[in-house]
Amino acid sequence: MRSSELDEHRGEAVSAGEQFNIEPLFQRTTVPCEGTAGDLLVLTPLAEGEYDPSPQGLASLWLCTRSSNDADQVPAVWARVQFDGVASCDRPVPDPPQDRPPLGKG
Repeated sequence: MRSSELDEHRGEAVSAGEQFNIEPLFQRTTVPCEGTAGDLLVLTPLAEGEYDPSPQGLASLWLCTRSSNDADQVPAVWARVQFDGVASCDRPVPDPPQDRPPLGKG
């Protein structure tokens, strides 16, 4: 989607770059037993279309880090993605943290 195109799903102009949406698993508070390493999903305890009154949102992003194995009844393992900042359109985004250790070979 180009910045000049309208987002048909939301009916508003997209300001810059492309956006994508991972359809949430609505009214869900547990991760699925099935999954393949690399899968992404969004969980929310809210119903589809329900307003979220929380200050930073109740939806969370999860990454599958170990695939499930149906033959041995081993469930997938999911890790929640932890973000280091929150923003809305009415103020500038926070600066990225600068206190991470330097990268090294390894």
